[in-house]
Amino acid sequence: MTDQPTPRTPEPPPMTADPSMTADPSMSAEPPPMAPPAAIDMPAPPPAYVPPPAAAPAKPGGMRAVIIVGLIVAFLAVVLYVVKDSGAADDLKVGDCFDIPTASTIKTVTHHPCTEPHGAEVFHVVEFSGSDMTTPLTFVIESFADATCTPVFATYTGIEFDNAPDLNFGWFYPTVESWQSGDRTITCYITRVDETPMTTSVKAGA
Repeated sequence: MTDQPTPRTPEPPPMTADPSMTADPSMSAEPPPMAPPAAIDMPAPPPAYVPPPAAAPAKPGGMRAVIIVGLIVAFLAVVLYVVKDSGAADDLKVGDCFDIPTASTIKTVTHHPCTEPHGAEVFHVVEFSGSDMTTPLTFVIESFADATCTPVFATYTGIEFDNAPDLNFGWFYPTVESWQSGDRTITCYITRVDETPMTTSVKAGA
């Protein structure tokens, strides 16, 4: 027996570089870097919905203003009513009915129809004709008013003063300043002794 060589598969010859061939850069083992993707012009998303703020509660100022205006109007109405019925004390005339002021020095009085409650009624207006005084002296004025107004009381009421126990009379006279300015008016008025309001005129036949 002779030894036979083991059959072998023939190997291809090793490849050698062909110097005529130049390396293609595009055939590099590493791929070229990719350009970043172009930005796409997309419409901006709509803004998020924000609910409107809740309406603030109405301030009370408006109502307060109405109330204040209403009060002012009411106040003016009262003032106008009072002024309408008021008059200067030295403008009182015979037959005027009014409320007697409580102050010792007065400028105005509140008039009333004699059929409404009132405190006094004018029955005589006279100019002082006594002694020449530079200032009104109380006792001199009192003496003059008593002597001058008492007989007129009977003429006006139809009753003698001494026969009218429920009635009395008083008078207004000028202040010192008014007297020195030449005012000499004495105004006599009838009132009730108990100072209760009268609701009719005390003039005879009224």
